[in-house]
Amino acid sequence: PGLVERKAIYRLTQFRYAFINATSQGANGGTTFKSGSNSSMKRTEQERHNHHVFSKPLALTKLAIFLMDMHRKNNKWTGTKARPLILLAENPQTQTYLVVGYEFPEERGSTKKNKFEQKFKLATDTMQGTFRYDSFEANVVEVQSSDVKNFLEHLHYMTDSL
Repeated sequence: PGLVERKAIYRLTQFRYAFINATSQGANGGTTFKSGSNSSMKRTEQERHNHHVFSKPLALTKLAIFLMDMHRKNNKWTGTKARPLILLAENPQTQTYLVVGYEFPEERGSTKKNKFEQKFKLATDTMQGTFRYDSFEANVVEVQSSDVKNFLEHLHYMTDSL
C-alpha cells in the first residue's frame, strides 16, 4: 500500500509531512539483486548503482506535486485544509534523509512562492547537526538520519512562530 492508503501523511498546524522509507533491502534484510550467469556487474558495483528513485530531489518534488494535485481534485486539501507538504525520503546507504518542502498553490497551474528555503535555514540554524544543501532548489536539504526527527520538530516550531 502507498502513502495515502496507509494514511502515512501526517497533518500538523502549519504543514503535512510523510516519511518515505525507501531502501534497497529485501524483506529479510538482503539486497534485491538478481544473481546468475547473466550478471556481468560485480556485486559492489550493483550496490553502488542501486539507489531509490526518491533519492533524487526532482523525483521527490514530482511526488509532492502529484500528491497535492490528487488531493486537490478530491477536495481534501483545499480551503482551510490546505497545507504545505514535506516529504522525507530515506537513503540508507548514506544514513541521511532527503527533505523536500512544497508549498501548496490553491489552484492547479497557479504558482506560489516556496518559502521552505527560509524555513529550512531557520530550522538548521537553531539546532546542531549535519545538513547539506546540495541542490539547485532551495527547498531541498539533506539531513543525517539521527537528526531528522529533531529537524522536523524545529521546523514545526519555527514555522509556527513565523
